[in-house]
Amino acid sequence: MMKKLTAVALAMLSLSAVAEEAPDMGNPTEVYNYLGLSYGSEGANLKGMRALSEDKGEYAQKTGILFEVKNIFNEKDKSPKFSGGFDMVPGVGPVPRMNDEADNRSYRLRYGTINTKNGLGWSVDAVLADHPFFGTMSVIQTGPVATIPVGDSLLIWPILYVGGVIVEDNTEDLVMTPEQGMAQKIQSEGVDIASTIATGMVYVKWSITDKIWMLSSYQYTKELSGKSWEDSIMEGGLQLDADVTEVSFAYQVTDKQNIRAYYSTAKDDSYWVEYNYAF
Repeated sequence: MMKKLTAVALAMLSLSAVAEEAPDMGNPTEVYNYLGLSYGSEGANLKGMRALSEDKGEYAQKTGILFEVKNIFNEKDKSPKFSGGFDMVPGVGPVPRMNDEADNRSYRLRYGTINTKNGLGWSVDAVLADHPFFGTMSVIQTGPVATIPVGDSLLIWPILYVGGVIVEDNTEDLVMTPEQGMAQKIQSEGVDIASTIATGMVYVKWSITDKIWMLSSYQYTKELSGKSWEDSIMEGGLQLDADVTEVSFAYQVTDKQNIRAYYSTAKDDSYWVEYNYAF
């Protein structure tokens, strides 16, 4: 009986130690429960993750759902938004009537799973935003991720996504005569996949000290078919950033809290400061 009680006590202590193990908060593929708040040039942001699997001491496969809301309060200057119809401008031709405002708020939901023993994983990423011309736009992609350790302080994660862009049907708003042309070129053609796309991405983490680390990422998106990802709207494209670079420096206040300073080339350069807490 005493041997059984001793074994149970040791097992409970072991499980407790695993549960209290601090996550690697600088690892973009780490799965753990956390919340983050930030504020910067593009307003206030909220993000977090819900772990769906058990502690990695028991299972090699970790699964979780990440969510993010950017510009929660829809702050800052808003881009002009297409409100329907075109105006004829002498010497220019038909110009879209942009007397509405695009919503600056956007949402992201990512489901991912990673094998903690070999560093291989898979994720599905979905972003919902307001496009200045096509209205509500969803970008949904999926693909694999790998972990490549380079020495003791450098880690690299390459990711390859493939997916599509879904936009609203704005055909009824394109009030144009046949002589004005352009309508067929720039309309969304229904709530369908406007484009199929591929995104190559790489994360790099550099541990400067035990408390300070840098995480940078670069991504490039290209259309495979349909509308161009980066061409202007008047040329039949979606007019979005093809390549985006992001760099963050973090200070690990405790094992479960950190403060990060971010810089991104998205939206003509943006920056923010973020606080994260792991549960």
